[in-house]
Amino acid sequence: MLVREIEINGFATIDPYLDSDSIELLIQDIAASNINPGRAGIRNLLELVPSVKRLAQSPEIRSLVEPILGDGARVVRGIFFDKNPTTNWKVPWHQDLSIAVKNRLDLPDYHPWSVKEGIPHVQPHTAILEQMLTVRIHLDRTDESNGALKVIPGSHRQGKLSNLEIDRWKQVSTGISCNCEAGGILLMRPLLLHASSIAIVPSHRRVIHLEYTSCQLPGGLEWF
Repeated sequence: MLVREIEINGFATIDPYLDSDSIELLIQDIAASNINPGRAGIRNLLELVPSVKRLAQSPEIRSLVEPILGDGARVVRGIFFDKNPTTNWKVPWHQDLSIAVKNRLDLPDYHPWSVKEGIPHVQPHTAILEQMLTVRIHLDRTDESNGALKVIPGSHRQGKLSNLEIDRWKQVSTGISCNCEAGGILLMRPLLLHASSIAIVPSHRRVIHLEYTSCQLPGGLEWF
């Protein structure tokens, strides 16, 4: 059922999934790391907060990922987001098109390049993105009032979309708010159109964003 939902809609929610004790420990570990205090996000979360890396590799999370990507799936990036009263931002409709890699290698169909907090990022060939899955773990209750992620079902099946194509999807489709309790999980394909509104009632909206893949990169390019 879960695999079918991801195939057709590009996303699925499991609410709740992690228990309150597990969520509280994650919150404490991220806070104790004192990484970029007051910032809206933390990149390279897997290396900076060991408990997040353990969770990403745990049977509890892999049991969700492997039916979709296979036994060879592995986590390749972790990001922490915290939308709160001092970092309350809006994200327009978009697809997640960039991956983090170890070094820059100029390959056909791998562009544009950018550097985020010292880490090279590139937009890979569409086939790579189609073999990826994002797991978003909610550390707080999330709904329309505090900027829950909105998605457009089925939009992941059209490959990379131009700005004009994104506008067309917005005109003919209705976005769905992915509301979750603390401990809830959202699984989604990176190519799924998604957005986030400014929180009407600003509070913590903390999310651990994990990206998994089942494929190798070509031409000597390596995942970060």
